[in-house]
Parts: sequence; structure tokens; C-alpha cells
Amino acid sequence: MALFTFAVKTFGCQMNAADDDAIARGLAARGGVQVVDAQAADAIIINTCVVRKKAEEKAFSFIGALRPLAKSGPPAMPVHFNAPKLAAQPGAMRMRTQPLIAVVGCLIPKCGDDVRAKFGHVDLLIPTSEPVQVVDEIVRALGFYDAAQDAALEGAWEVETADASSPAQSPSCTATAANGLTLDTRQSGLITVQRGCSHGCSFCIVPFVRGPEVSTPLDVVIAQALYYQRHGFKEITLLGQNILSYGSDFGFSPNFCEMVEAVLEECSVPWVSFLTSQPYDMSDEVIASVIANPRITPLLHFPAQSGSDSVLARMRRGYTAAAYMEWARKARKARPGLFLTTDFICGFPGETDGDFEQTLALAEKVRFNDAFMFAFSPREGTPAAKMDGQLPLKVRKERLAALIELQRRIAHEENASYIGQVMDAIVEQNTPKRAVARTAFNKPIALAQCSRAPGEMTRVRITAVAVSSFKGEEAL
Repeated sequence: MALFTFAVKTFGCQMNAADDDAIARGLAARGGVQVVDAQAADAIIINTCVVRKKAEEKAFSFIGALRPLAKSGPPAMPVHFNAPKLAAQPGAMRMRTQPLIAVVGCLIPKCGDDVRAKFGHVDLLIPTSEPVQVVDEIVRALGFYDAAQDAALEGAWEVETADASSPAQSPSCTATAANGLTLDTRQSGLITVQRGCSHGCSFCIVPFVRGPEVSTPLDVVIAQALYYQRHGFKEITLLGQNILSYGSDFGFSPNFCEMVEAVLEECSVPWVSFLTSQPYDMSDEVIASVIANPRITPLLHFPAQSGSDSVLARMRRGYTAAAYMEWARKARKARPGLFLTTDFICGFPGETDGDFEQTLALAEKVRFNDAFMFAFSPREGTPAAKMDGQLPLKVRKERLAALIELQRRIAHEENASYIGQVMDAIVEQNTPKRAVARTAFNKPIALAQCSRAPGEMTRVRITAVAVSSFKGEEAL
């Protein structure tokens, strides 16, 4: 099997990160070795996002910085790739003097012509981040496509991968392998159980670039969960743009709850998480059978977007502020200690001062542990971009600043309740100077010292909190 090197850079959400993992496994199954250094890569894959303009701008900037590499020179700026990454094998021989540069994902359906016009050094545009298609295009472009081999590997690498010792497939390894590659020590595996979106929120470009909802068959989901179990992972995260509507494309048989119950029954990985929950799809069944289940991590990301019913209607969200708050109350009642996070958009077209005050009021009433907050950014092709009542950027930024100030206070007050608590955590870093562990609700905890190695579980006592991180001490 031919040997080549590759590097992957992603922008955007965890869906893209999950795609990157699958792309890396697929390329490894075809003889690829993942590397950190762009100058050591035969192929550079940039996985893009256009949900927000900032992600799009970052992708354009990164692609532009790769231009010198196409001329066999050093990069114009440091080129960093996403974890997990593997160190280049010392003395490894590259098969190409210039890397193949491929841009994939959501940016291409929207801006493919712009990418081609601005960046002549890009070799390949792939209008999807679907791993099977990306891997096929990359190996074809590198000249390694083998129809017989690909037929034999069809579907297998996404679930099992060809060889557990391949560099990009050793998630539980914490040492240096015999071939000199530093292996991945992550303990959280991502499983894409649903792609696309059929809700059609007026501000969202996902349906245009990802298409309608397509659910991953249950047997494939289970197989991927078992893969992570066999490799010693401590957590798996089930991903979908609207994960609560899992199964919508095959008559909800199985539905989301049945899918999760099957994963819990078949797989013994300690922590199971899920993202992201559209409030329109929330139900008493989801709360009782999933959120209340102790195997499910105590984290619910539940995007509110606004506290104004008139704004929610223009957003086409399908629920009212009162309905949202009732679901949040029920979820917290069913799972005491639930870490509740949300999304907000400030300055949506037509949002009045009164509408924004209702958003502030919702944040105060629900009291989120954390929130992702943005000023409205019109995305070309969405209904919201053409709505009347577009607000000046200054107003959008002022409202965002006010919401951030309020939410930071609330988060600090709510998270202070964790001080003194002892909880399980996964060790992610451990050096002589400091260690970092992560809670089941995905908060990093800075530790002065730790007796466990990265990838192992430990017990920690929270001693101080901030909005974005906690401090603690090991409590074995």
C-alpha cells in the first residue's frame, strides 16, 4: 500500500471535527500518515464552515497563508493544525515536493468560485465534508486510487478502520510508537449520527450547504461506539445538527430516544454526550429516557437564540419563550445539577429594544451555566439576510456586549455552586508544572498536580470557578 503524509485543518463546529476524525481514519486505511507540520504533508485538507462570517473569513485567511507552500517555500505565517495530530516521522521522505491542497466542506457550495478565483494554489475543491467522498477524491488526486482496494474497504474504515496500529487510529495510546510517531491521547470520540437540517430557521445557512436531515443507520452508530469502546475511550459524543429529530428521514423508527437507548445497551463507554438539541423537538420522552439517565453526561446544550416571541417567529424557531423556559425547568428537575448552555443571537432584523429586554429577562430567569453569544451576521442566501429591519452593526454589537456582561455574571454565580464538590474527570494533560482534567459537563479544571496519566479517570475537588474554566485539586 502506498504511503503518503497528510494534515487536516478544520473550522467550525464539532460536526466538522467528527468529519476530520473519519477522514483521517479513511486516509490512514489507504496508507496515509497524519502529520503536524504542513511542510511535511503530501496533502493538506482544509475543512470549512460558513455558518458564521468569522469562520468563513478565518478559512480564507488560512488558505491564503498556504500559498508559499505551493511554491515549495516556507509558509508566510505559522501553520497550525487541529488536535489530534501526529508528529512527522523523523527523516520521513515526502512523495511530493509540493503539497496537494484540498478545500472541502460548507464553504465550497457557497463560495467555491471565489476560492478558485482568489487562490490559484488550491488543487482540489470538494463541495462536501462527507468523509467517504473526501477520502476518495484525495486518494484519486494523489494517484493512489485502487478500485479493488476501495471496494474491499467500502464502509469499513469509518467504523473499524483497517488496522488499529495505524497512526491515525490509536486513540488510547499515550506513548511513542515504534515508528517514531507521537500518538493521540484523546478520550472523547465523536460520532456523527445525523447530517443536515430540515428545520429551515430563517438565519441559518446549514440547509443550503449541508442539505436536509439524513440519519446514520443505527447499526453504523453502534459499530462506531463499539470501536471507541474497544480502544479504551472514556466518552463518546453523538452529533447532529438537530439530533433530537434523529430518524426523521426514515419515519422515526428508531427515533432519537431509541437510538440512544441502543447505544447505552450495547456500549459500555462511561460517558455518553449528545449535541445539539433544537427546542422545537424537545419532549417529555427525551427528558425522562435520555437527560435523566445517569450514563448521559449532565450537559444540555439548548439554543434559545432569543427571548422574544416575535423574534423567534421571524427566526422560524417554532417555539415560544415560555415553552423554552418550561422545557429548561423540566430538564433541570429531571437531572439535578444539569449544566445548561445555550446560543443567543443579538440584533436580529426587526429586533426592538423591548425584544432585546425580553432576551435579557430570559437569560436572567433561566440562569445558564454558559452561553455562546453572537451579533447577528447576515448569511447570503438565507431569508433573514433579506428581511426588513436590518439593524446597524453598532446596535448589534452594543446589545451583544450587554448580554455578555449579564451572562458572565450569571455564569459565575451559578458555577460557584460547584466549589467544594468532588467529581469524576478525565485527565487531558499532565506535566511537572500543571495538569488539566475535564468534567463530564465539558469544563476544563486546572490542577497543580495529578497522579494520573492523560486518558485516565481521576477524582477532583473544585476549589475556584470562572466562566470558561475551573480550578481544583485531585481528591483520590
